[in-house]
Amino acid sequence: LEKKKYSVVELNGLLHVAGNQIVNKDNEPVAVKGMSLFWSQWIDKYYNYECIKWLRDDWNCSVIRIAMATGKDGYIMFPEEQMKKVNTVIDACIELGIYVIVDWHSHTAQNETKAATTFFREIASTYGYQPNIIYEIYNEPLKVSWSEVIKPYCDTVISAIRKIDNDNLVIAGTPHW
Repeated sequence: LEKKKYSVVELNGLLHVAGNQIVNKDNEPVAVKGMSLFWSQWIDKYYNYECIKWLRDDWNCSVIRIAMATGKDGYIMFPEEQMKKVNTVIDACIELGIYVIVDWHSHTAQNETKAATTFFREIASTYGYQPNIIYEIYNEPLKVSWSEVIKPYCDTVISAIRKIDNDNLVIAGTPHW
């Protein structure tokens, strides 16, 4: 008999934080490795199932990061187009059994709080029940105040996510990335 090969998500389940470690469903420390896709508005040819499958199978990726651009030609200007790309990659990651970091790829997200809240509310509503999802709500903030700029933004966006999804990991950027 052939032994069933389990996906990384089947093996580890919902990831969570315990102390200073990311742990799996059995509270064992876990590390994932993978690839970040390039800014979605500039090089989107990798935002498809075939690429994600190849990254899983050839590079042994257990996580893919969607660098969903918000600025010039990104989500702020073309939300439907960007959302379609994001959904395509999320759906592929779920089907292929790997984790997916959904990244609000902006250096000035505090100026996009309303749009980010709308975006992450939609992601949480659609996919928040899936253990594959990891939210990255602010990519690489510029050197701005944590307490006056980044933390208020994060509190707002995390609150919107947590009203829908209490479980999946949230990554929040710092001014010293």
